[in-house]
Amino acid sequence: MRQTINRITLFFFAMILVVFPFSWSKAHAADSYKSLDLYFPTDIDGHWAYDTLDNFVNADLLNGYSLGNGEVALKPNHPITRAEFVAILVQATGLHSTAQGKSFSDVKAGKWYAESIRIASSLGVVGGVSSTEFGPDLPITRGDIAIMVVRAFSDTVEFKGASKTFKDVPNYYAASAITKASQAGIVSGMTTTTFQPFAKATRAQAVVMLERALQLEQTELPETSELTALASTATASEIQAMTDHKYDQLSVTYATYYTGYQLSSNFTYLEDLTSAADEENSMDIEMLSQPDFSVIESSNRLAVLEAEGGKMKVTIHSGKEQQEETVSMDGLYKLKKMNDNSWKIYAILPYEE
Repeated sequence: MRQTINRITLFFFAMILVVFPFSWSKAHAADSYKSLDLYFPTDIDGHWAYDTLDNFVNADLLNGYSLGNGEVALKPNHPITRAEFVAILVQATGLHSTAQGKSFSDVKAGKWYAESIRIASSLGVVGGVSSTEFGPDLPITRGDIAIMVVRAFSDTVEFKGASKTFKDVPNYYAASAITKASQAGIVSGMTTTTFQPFAKATRAQAVVMLERALQLEQTELPETSELTALASTATASEIQAMTDHKYDQLSVTYATYYTGYQLSSNFTYLEDLTSAADEENSMDIEMLSQPDFSVIESSNRLAVLEAEGGKMKVTIHSGKEQQEETVSMDGLYKLKKMNDNSWKIYAILPYEE
């Protein structure tokens, strides 16, 4: 089960929630970031693809379906439509094009998926179900996903290695793509000998294939110094603003260095902090040691850093009572490359003590 407290960037916010007698109101979320509820879908705990689904949600690469009560569901076992997959593919890979693309009679201008289909079709990543129709609402098959993934990553992933032999893949238009994707480890079979190329792909299967391909991109790796400097600067700026009680500056830091789940989390807890702080309730921060950052995973658009050795002393004043604790800052920082080629932190996962 997911533990909310283990996904908070500013560890001391957890302490504030315990000491300060106020409610955590997610309704405070401003227009500049998504409600924190949207990052906690109700139906993926225990799912075989939980880690990948959770990662894509955190990075704003996958959205859930509203349940009408502020909560969302991902429906990981439901079929994914052709339009949905193309939209996620374009967003995750950062594909862009100014070309017109193919004209499909069933893709109307202004539809939420129209721009993604234009980009992908103009780059030759997708085609239609006929010469005139795209079939945006049709479920996408596992074979067609293999085709789109191989085309989208043809310049950034090496499709080499031992291919798998699937007895149910006929000699048809997707066969070579399935072979290439299996060579790279992007796809695997439903069993050791079957791929089920004509089966409807589920949302979970589609996202897992995409994440595997993204992790294999090694052609434009970020400089280690760029990533570690970003994490160090973000952390130092954050802590300094908290130390000086300059919460307006803290907002600037958040907007500059964070995105996705972490941006929403930071701003939500900041609003709760500022609403609780008064003459009776306050907090002091003292940095005891700066964390050291190292890159443990990286690809063209995704990276994971490890923070070690960082500690700070947090003192919370509540009336005449005072609580002091030393807090470790060790954990994992997840980053993604934005469309403007900058990098931002989308999730921080503290190590459990």
